[in-house]
Amino acid sequence: MWTLISLGTILASFLVLMRTLRALDSDRLSILVIGLIWTRFALTALGEPALRPVAAGQSLLAIGTLGLTAVAILVVPLHRYRDWRALPFFGFIALAVLSGVLNGRIGALVNAVVLWAMFLVCALLLHRAFQIHGARPVLRCLLAAFALPLAMQAMSVATNRSLVGMDGTISYVGNYAHEAVFATVALALLWLVTLYPWRHRGVHLSAFAVVLASLALSNYRTMMLAALPLLFALAIQFLPGRQLRRAVVPVTLGALLLAALAPLLPGGRFDEIGLVLNEFGSLVKPPQEYTFSEQRILSARGFIAASYVQDFIAGSPVQQIVGFGPGAQARNIAVHPHNEYLRMMFEFGLVGLALWVGLLIRYIAIALGRIAHPVGLVVASGYGAILIGSLGTSFFNRPEGMILLAMLCSVTWYLAEPRAVTPEAASALRSRRPVV
Repeated sequence: MWTLISLGTILASFLVLMRTLRALDSDRLSILVIGLIWTRFALTALGEPALRPVAAGQSLLAIGTLGLTAVAILVVPLHRYRDWRALPFFGFIALAVLSGVLNGRIGALVNAVVLWAMFLVCALLLHRAFQIHGARPVLRCLLAAFALPLAMQAMSVATNRSLVGMDGTISYVGNYAHEAVFATVALALLWLVTLYPWRHRGVHLSAFAVVLASLALSNYRTMMLAALPLLFALAIQFLPGRQLRRAVVPVTLGALLLAALAPLLPGGRFDEIGLVLNEFGSLVKPPQEYTFSEQRILSARGFIAASYVQDFIAGSPVQQIVGFGPGAQARNIAVHPHNEYLRMMFEFGLVGLALWVGLLIRYIAIALGRIAHPVGLVVASGYGAILIGSLGTSFFNRPEGMILLAMLCSVTWYLAEPRAVTPEAASALRSRRPVV
């Protein structure tokens, strides 16, 4: 029964997407990038069948994502790869190759390169789509693609098909195997809803409320806290222009107050955050000194982080500079750090961590300095959400995180450009570079 529901939802989503894609005027490259994102969601929506190995030990989900990414790499116009804004991300690929080869992690290196390649083609093709079609049609198509995981979650709520975590918490995430992955999708959709130029404020608020409820149903506290900058940006959008500067301080204080009150919310989901804030000093110690009860705090995040820090310090100077290689894990730890700062530092060294944090801060500065308010603040809030969310999860070791980053970067590149591309310029662009 659930399989039929999943297939029906995928089919309905496909029909909605096809209708929405008409706004792109048969532009194959723009349709390709939207299709790549939707296909990732559709394969995940298949559930267990998509996760079973079908060839060379790879699942249908992995093969489908890799295949579409490879096609996109081949059809992206070569001049797009020469865009100077892509250079830092080629730096990540080069760093992954260097670290992977030095540490003998070739298998994990392939996965890392595929992920960054997926980011690049999505970011470059989305940027091209924005230049040719403008923001509204492309964002509308992205919203149509993201409607699929949202609909799958709604179906799981309607049929009471829940996911029970290791700590006994219940979440509704459709066919996603982990609430963190769905929460990443929900956070990306929440940013899209905040950014989209809705014609009516009531519709805007309603859409935001629906996606915020979706994020809450995923029951992943890290992403709930990461949504705070988006709440801030939404509040600013609804304030008159003259009150904007005066509102920044009180709204900021309100957001900080909300974060401080989070541990007091009912249900106990945030209780451990208050415990960590109160006893942070006593948790900064080697992993072997953790008591059994301390190891369980925040789903063992403190203990995991301490193990990674200890192994990083014990590494060679070369490993501290360029990392232990893609997918590397601390000794006696079978999971990733659940912290993007630690993951970047451990896998790609201090160079990778500095490059990653520097890029995010740079893009926040561009959004606030070069994009008109309040849109610039909305764009910056997406990066702020990543900075907060990275404290409790890893974004960029999975395609969903790369999709979020690609949308953020492509929107930033487009809106920060000196002038928007007019319809006449878009027509000239098509005549100079025919759609493949």
